[in-house]
Amino acid sequence: MPSNVILIASGIATTYVFLRCLLAFTQDAKEPPALETAIPFLSPMIGMRKKAKFYIDLRLYIINSTELIPAAQKQVRILDFAPMESKVAINVMGSGPEGKKVLLRSEEGVGDYAYAILFDKAIHASVSPGPQLDAMNKSSVEIVARSVEELASRSPARLKLFERFEPGIIIMLLNLYPNLLARDSVQARREIVDAFNDYFVSHAHEEGSAFVQSHYQHKIDQGVTGKDVARFEIGAIVGILSNTIPASFWVLYHTFSDPTVLEECRKEILACCKVEGNTCTLDIAEVKASCSILLSILKESLRFHGIGTSVRVVTQDHLLDGKYLLKKGGIVMIPGPVQHSSTLAYGEDVDRFEHMRFVRSPTRKRPSPIAFRGFGGGATLCPGRHFATTEILTFVAVIIARFDFKPVRSEWVCPKTDKAGMAGTIAPPNLDEDVEVEVTPTAGEMAGKIWNVVLSASDKGVELSAEDIR
Repeated sequence: MPSNVILIASGIATTYVFLRCLLAFTQDAKEPPALETAIPFLSPMIGMRKKAKFYIDLRLYIINSTELIPAAQKQVRILDFAPMESKVAINVMGSGPEGKKVLLRSEEGVGDYAYAILFDKAIHASVSPGPQLDAMNKSSVEIVARSVEELASRSPARLKLFERFEPGIIIMLLNLYPNLLARDSVQARREIVDAFNDYFVSHAHEEGSAFVQSHYQHKIDQGVTGKDVARFEIGAIVGILSNTIPASFWVLYHTFSDPTVLEECRKEILACCKVEGNTCTLDIAEVKASCSILLSILKESLRFHGIGTSVRVVTQDHLLDGKYLLKKGGIVMIPGPVQHSSTLAYGEDVDRFEHMRFVRSPTRKRPSPIAFRGFGGGATLCPGRHFATTEILTFVAVIIARFDFKPVRSEWVCPKTDKAGMAGTIAPPNLDEDVEVEVTPTAGEMAGKIWNVVLSASDKGVELSAEDIR
């Protein structure tokens, strides 16, 4: 018995020494310093399995320094998002064999993963400030206004502030036997694909927005055929629903749960209203231009509850900022939460939700634009951020202007987010901690008015990221 114990102990000690030596031999002196771990290689795997239910057997380079982010983002093809984007898209969208070939194909003058690389260029005009985006935003504003009108017709009422849709996305993303472990989500994906397929077969997209048409044309130009044309729409749905819904939730929660914030925010929204007789007209373009507090609450929600991480593949050995060697095949990660919790970027009150944080003021230090990762950055900057922001601001502005929320539990309790998945950039509340509220129309001068929500033309975008600041 003692000999067995000695044998096991010797084996463990030998393995430990071997792993330490392996780390020393494989770690180049020019690489960033390796994270100290109890057992090299094994401790990170155990930790990631415990927290994320999977591990990645790759060399990971984590960029926590704000100053290094611009240097990393400049190397678009060396530190490339396209390989990761393409492979993830295959799993999430359920692409067919021919669709997979399109996503992985090279193109002369572009390089590998040409579909993903050319996608942003194909849709750029339709999602950038200007007439095409205005047309899409106007349709969105009309739909949101009708939805709010429906809520008004049945208030007072009780409703849950958040309900989630995509529980199986991560299973599909990682391709972890989705037909077994995410059956409901796989079935939902089939139904969505069938609906989109009917949409395209009937040529209804020809009357769609500039974004729909440019996205469709990009697929055709790249050789996408059959049901893959419909499958490739799944990525857009994930991007829209996984972020705009929780963002809207947190803006409403942080506004209504604090009477002072509600008063300040409602005051600036109502200042954008034009009253003629019994009709109140709210121009969302005016809201975007004038409601600095509301926009600050949105950006602070994205900061405070942000969970997004920008990921890139190292396609060739590269000396980042002339200092740190990144080896080919490694993965570079820029965790948003690290930047969003930086006291250098946001001050000593970084751990508090501060609704005025992004309102420009001579008495407050302006947060670092580079450290704000609410919409990603560089090659992973969200191309639909201006549309999504208009959609969110329309919804929350009309709700704040027209309704009062009272928590059913008599007091506001902030829900936890520790069960949030990794599909989005902002953490949704835990499903079992949704906030139930009683909704009633606001009293005062606007009570009983007929509301008309519009969007006038605008070629100016809101400053949402470092790339938007001129």
